[in-house]
Amino acid sequence: MPNFHGKSVKAARQALDSSTSITVTDATGASRWVLMESNWQVCTQKPAAGVRLNGQPVSLDAVKFGEDCP
Repeated sequence: MPNFHGKSVKAARQALDSSTSITVTDATGASRWVLMESNWQVCTQKPAAGVRLNGQPVSLDAVKFGEDCP
């Protein structure tokens, strides 16, 4: 699993296999929809960077660029 911290959600999605299940959540807790993935940066990810992906789902917590990760 690559390290996506600080990269756009769009870049993360493009770097992963198209069959990978990806869930993106607003890291601020405000439950905003992540519609324009290029405008959102990854704060945290599961599995962690460096972990081998074997078909497991990926979870990303993100904020809009210009916002601080909590």
